[in-house]
Amino acid sequence: MTLALNKGRVLWAITLLVIAAFGVAFLARLSLTGMAVGYLLRRADATGIKFAVAQASPWRVVVEHLGFQIKTQEFAANRVSIARDHWWIPSLGTVRVEQARLPLSVDDIGRNLRGTPDNRKGLAVTQPVNIPAEEISIDGQLIIKASALPDQALKLGLEAKQLPGGKWTGQLQADGPGLSVKADGTYDLVRKDLVFRVPEASLDLKQWQRFAERVIVLPGGPTEVEGKLSATAEGSFTDSVWKAGGTVRLRDGRYQNDQKAIVAEGVEADMTFVDFAKCVTNPGILRVRELRAGQLSMTDLEAEAAFENPDELKVTRASLKTLGGRVSVEPFSYSISRNKLEAVLLADGISVEQVMALTKDLPAKASGRVNGRLPVRIDSDGLHLGTGWLALKPGVYAEIQLNATGLLTGSLSPNSPSYAVLKKVESGLLKLKIGELRLDIRPPNAPANRSAQLHLEGEPVDPEVKAPVILDLNVNGPLEKLLNMGMDSRISFGPGK
Repeated sequence: MTLALNKGRVLWAITLLVIAAFGVAFLARLSLTGMAVGYLLRRADATGIKFAVAQASPWRVVVEHLGFQIKTQEFAANRVSIARDHWWIPSLGTVRVEQARLPLSVDDIGRNLRGTPDNRKGLAVTQPVNIPAEEISIDGQLIIKASALPDQALKLGLEAKQLPGGKWTGQLQADGPGLSVKADGTYDLVRKDLVFRVPEASLDLKQWQRFAERVIVLPGGPTEVEGKLSATAEGSFTDSVWKAGGTVRLRDGRYQNDQKAIVAEGVEADMTFVDFAKCVTNPGILRVRELRAGQLSMTDLEAEAAFENPDELKVTRASLKTLGGRVSVEPFSYSISRNKLEAVLLADGISVEQVMALTKDLPAKASGRVNGRLPVRIDSDGLHLGTGWLALKPGVYAEIQLNATGLLTGSLSPNSPSYAVLKKVESGLLKLKIGELRLDIRPPNAPANRSAQLHLEGEPVDPEVKAPVILDLNVNGPLEKLLNMGMDSRISFGPGK
């Protein structure tokens, strides 16, 4: 009886010892796993490390409330699980990251892009990525941050899997208010090559403009932009060089620059990029339903253009409707950094009445249509006109009513036979019917201070008055100021006849 009792006590003690041993081993696994996780993170130069090991075995490890920082980049995840079918193989097996949180500073990206060439090299991947796992899954949030702007959270999903031959394949998706991106790619660990594709990407410009301005500085001062941008891309990273091309499409666009008094409505664009990094494109199409620059209104603008580099836009053709007619341009290039444009305008059927309505205090009213060819240069100093001309459209008559006493009779004697008629014409009592009109701008053989010469031939509209009128006007001084402010004292008149 005593022997049996002692045997029972021994068996009970052994059972307790085994249970305790398993408990100690379990606690030791948790502790050792925590030490291993901390060591691996510190090897990756992580700081501010915090986590809790919830489960540990040779086949499965679960870490909760993970958080750390590498340099300025923070990372957090609610749960990270590692599952291995074969614990003796040096691989993490299947890694799943749940409820991850990855902040991304747009300000830091902008500073890097605007840095010196040596600093910008840091944006490129210079070392191959060695991933000791067979499959990775991440879901969580990418938090886009910028100073003085509310954070924008994007839902982030990543699935990656190792293929035979040292290759990885993966799919990435990010979705948020006004932004969506889908991408996939393959990375060769042996050749260190990355091939990627972005079949879908969309962006609401109005919602993301302030963030984009931290990376890209728009020329021309403060602006407001709107529109739906969509894009596709594909490319590679080989021998430390990025190569990528794709398409960009804009719909329902709007541009407003109050400083320059420019508003563009109904903007559409289709562009194919040969090289995103070098900003090289094939000729693309730009359409604008309405463009307003100060008092000037233009509609139905259509242009074909291509970027030759980030600073130069080459326009092969462009046309628009304005001032009752159509204006087109000969091919030209536009320098973005210098904000300089040189082009030759070709006018067809422009309304003289609408042109004169844009000037101030002009002592005349006129109707009719003109054609012309006019070189212009627009830069930081304003508008400059080259040698060109405007002439009455063939087969079309114009009418002019003057309101400028002395314009025609200033050099005539009151006893001249035509004095009385010309007095009525210059006073606005008689309209002129013009059969010939030509404005030569900066004529090559004119005196140095001569900016334009205007030649008119016509007669009073009133058939009862028979008095042919020939008028030559010489414009001395900057013609650009005349166009902006109306006629002034720098205009001299030839003799009226």
